[in-house]
Amino acid sequence: MLLRKRPDWSQRLPRTITIPEVMTLRTLADVRELLGHLPERCRYKSTWEYLADRLTEAASNGDTQSVAVPLKMVLLMEGVDYR
Repeated sequence: MLLRKRPDWSQRLPRTITIPEVMTLRTLADVRELLGHLPERCRYKSTWEYLADRLTEAASNGDTQSVAVPLKMVLLMEGVDYR
């Protein structure tokens, strides 16, 4: 029987990402919260679905870089200003 590691949403991103007047993303939980606030029309785009998959994996395996890079790419593609 395989035991699965419980997801750790408190893991920190390699660098803080600030979306002015929206939110500051410091942890995987913050990214998960952002995804939860996406309008439905965005939620089902392949780019956001890819990010959601990487997020779930990172919560289990600790590879937060695998979330940070696609997140920045998606934000750029969507025209969202971030720092």
